[in-house]
Formats: sequence, structure tokens, C-alpha cells
Amino acid sequence: MTPRAAALAALFLAPPATAQIAPAGASVTPNAGAVTGEGVLNDHDGHTGVWRITAVLSNGRFTGAGTVELNGQTVTGPLSAAQSYLENGKCYFEIEQGRSHVHLGGPCTTAGVAGRLNGYIAGTEYGSVEGEMSGTLQFARAGAATPARGGAAAAAGTLPTRKLKCGWMERIGGNVGGEYPRYEWRYSAMVSLTLSPGGRYTTGVGGGSFARAGGAIRLTSGPFAGAVGQLQPDKSGQPAVYFEREDNRRADGSFIIDAGRTSCTG
Repeated sequence: MTPRAAALAALFLAPPATAQIAPAGASVTPNAGAVTGEGVLNDHDGHTGVWRITAVLSNGRFTGAGTVELNGQTVTGPLSAAQSYLENGKCYFEIEQGRSHVHLGGPCTTAGVAGRLNGYIAGTEYGSVEGEMSGTLQFARAGAATPARGGAAAAAGTLPTRKLKCGWMERIGGNVGGEYPRYEWRYSAMVSLTLSPGGRYTTGVGGGSFARAGGAIRLTSGPFAGAVGQLQPDKSGQPAVYFEREDNRRADGSFIIDAGRTSCTG
């Protein structure tokens, strides 16, 4: 680790962010503009490293570049256009260089971010990496929220009652030397989702009942029983449902819905 990396690790080293709790600070808005960030990484093999990004946040997307130093390797390159974004109060950054790709992110505010680390780093013993990340973010300006169609953005926890289209982003390639990954939108196993105020849900392949729990829903019967969805506005401010990958696994590790984050939006 370089002297700078060691200094950053000492500055930011903290208990793992497995709970994914956002640091104190104001909410990040979709057009917050220029941002810099840096912090610490802890992988599940006991290695500590650092990360840095310099980017611009516009319309909910981060563009820029970043660097990760971990386990004796450095990954530095552009942020993936498809996998670097702000959504549901979470900031995600994916840094790509050749075969290597590192995904960082979790709950964020204008002061910082704390969440998960995963990806593939060429040159390490096993290649794949998984762990936790945390650090500071510094925005040049507060930004302005993107208004919903016809007015203000829907509040978190708002139940959408219109029919939603559901899909997820599949990573294609990027594991062979010199090959860059691409991301393609896929229809979800759900196909679509419609929620009724009476606690029933309908998808393209069947339906069942659901229960509300704060700002989330839990599907309690039907083909996707056990799935947990967060009620959050989409990028246009309309009510939507997001089923996070980490929250939707069965006891045997299989996915209840899709192999990625499922987004049900208008």
C-alpha cells in the first residue's frame, strides 16, 4: 500500500458497514454536480485498501473516473455509465480497467457513503472480491431534485397503483483480458407488477398477497413469496418498487426474483 493509501486507511478505518447506514448529512439530489470522494475498503479476506472518485452527478448518473487500491493491486479507470448512479438514497460507482471491475456503493448523503464492495480484480489470488466500503463525499453544490411528471416527487413509502414494468440489468462479458463489460436490460421474471391498496399484487406470471412494513412491502404468498421491495420514487419522481438483490435470496442462496436488482417502474 502506498503512503497515501496507508494514511487514508488510518483516517477512514471503521467497523464494517454491513448495516448500510448512511452517514449524517443532507440527501443527495439527482443534479448535485461535481463530486469528489475517498475512503477505505475492507474485503472479507482481511485486506484493507482505499478508493477515490472524481465525478459529476447529473440526472441521477455519475460520470467521471475512480481508483481502487486493494491487496497489492490498483484499478483505475472510467466509471461505468450503466452502473454508476444515484437511486433511492444510494450512490453506486463501478470502476473499470481491462478485465478488472470494482463496484462500490450504498446509502449516501452529501457528507459520505457506506456500503458494499464487490467485483473482480485481476492479479489477486482469487480474482473476485467482496467486502465493505465507507468514506466521505464532497459536492460542489447542493443540486436540485428532478421533479416528477406533473409536480413534486412522490414521497418514499408511496404505494404505486398503476401497472409497473419490471426489469434488471445483466452484465455481459468483461472477464476476458482486454474485454470491456456491457450491460443489457432484461425483463424481470415478474414481467410486470400491479399493487392494490387492499394488499393484493399481480405480476405477468401470477399474483398473491403482500403486507406493508414502513417504506417497504413483503410479498407473503404467490410465486414470489418472501420478496421484499422498497417503495421509492423512480428517477422521474413517480412511485416505484425496487427489489434489492441482497434482500431477495432464499435460505439456499437462490434468487426469489432475478439475479440482479429488480426495478419496477412506470
